[in-house]
Amino acid sequence: MSLNKLVNQLSVSHKKDYSKILKEFDFSLIDFKSIEHWKPNAYTRNCFYRDSSFELILICWDKGVKTAIHDHDGEDCCVMLLEGEMEEDFYTLNDKGQLVFQSTKTLKKYQLTQADKNNGFHRLKNQFSQRAMSLHLYANPIEESLTLDEVSGKIIKKKLNYNSYKPIALTVNN
Repeated sequence: MSLNKLVNQLSVSHKKDYSKILKEFDFSLIDFKSIEHWKPNAYTRNCFYRDSSFELILICWDKGVKTAIHDHDGEDCCVMLLEGEMEEDFYTLNDKGQLVFQSTKTLKKYQLTQADKNNGFHRLKNQFSQRAMSLHLYANPIEESLTLDEVSGKIIKKKLNYNSYKPIALTVNN
């Protein structure tokens, strides 16, 4: 299997089938070295495929890093953990517009988690003693998100960007 095969499968599928495709895909056969980009004390967003329907981003997590609490701007998101362990915290907005913690779950290698417009807000964190790596599938591509500014305590719109963009060469299946 290759990333080319994954992109082709996703391209001819409906987004309701994306999680099934990711669960059935054998990621153990994929070498992500050419896409990986690591920074100490940070996580990096490394996009390797994007079209009008979806984008695929490899996120490389150093030890002890976490995202801000954020949503996905009403878009669906599937996250497949490829290496290490991660924790995911879930939040909802109360009537006063304040975030309220709901629960935490631990993700292990090759586990999938999903977010959509009904899931509210979440935070991913690598609180473990080794690096982690996760594949994020956003349907449709996400340009911005509502994000908690931890300094002000306010929820703001944040424009999203990539740390690297290395599109893979595709062979289209007919």
